[in-house]
Amino acid sequence: MQDMSKENIRKDFYREIKYSDKQLDIFKEKRIQAIKLLEIFKDQSFKPYAYGSIARGDVNKNSDIDIIFPHIIPSYKIEFILNNNNIKNYTKEIIMATPNDTIKYYIYLNDFESITVPLTKLDRTSLEFYSFGGKVNYKQLINKERVPGINKNLKLIVPTQQGHKEISVFGQESIVAKKVGVSVQTVNERVRVLLRRQKYGKTGVFLKRELSLDETPEDVLEKIVRKNSIVRKKYKE
Repeated sequence: MQDMSKENIRKDFYREIKYSDKQLDIFKEKRIQAIKLLEIFKDQSFKPYAYGSIARGDVNKNSDIDIIFPHIIPSYKIEFILNNNNIKNYTKEIIMATPNDTIKYYIYLNDFESITVPLTKLDRTSLEFYSFGGKVNYKQLINKERVPGINKNLKLIVPTQQGHKEISVFGQESIVAKKVGVSVQTVNERVRVLLRRQKYGKTGVFLKRELSLDETPEDVLEKIVRKNSIVRKKYKE
């Protein structure tokens, strides 16, 4: 990843990217996978989103397919659907990134596909995190829609007919926030987090608990809640 310090990024940065046939093929393949994944939940009346580069279009061969459920759903329902679709060799864990963050349940289907389910209610900031990077639902995937979003290099990606435009976030926070449908506060917070990550690297998360296949996140979380007052406070909210 390139240096993202404010001193080294021009506020007027702008460029247009035209996708090659190879890039378009990669994007098509990843979209097909995302559709298949959302489809198994759609059939059960659930409405998750795919978010990140898969929503914007600026994918590469290593791009992930990340799915988010915006509401709390019992884990047994998710796992029942996965098992019914012969998806069984997955790993799972509970993560709470910071003491103020939503507690989430992550299911890793493989190296490139993951599902996120909140165990506590997603607040406005947490919900806007997914809009910040761009998110699409099943219908949008089927209709081949792409949406604007901000990548990890703090560039606003705006889809075009043949590729996308890249615009620097710096100095244009209000415009960018409106474009992706989030508050300016969320843009400023994500900029702060990503700049810090670039400078110091990824830091550890507040809570991370790997689960065995026979453990449920709800049961494990209740045990953690009894021992950890910070987690207990978030859980009671």
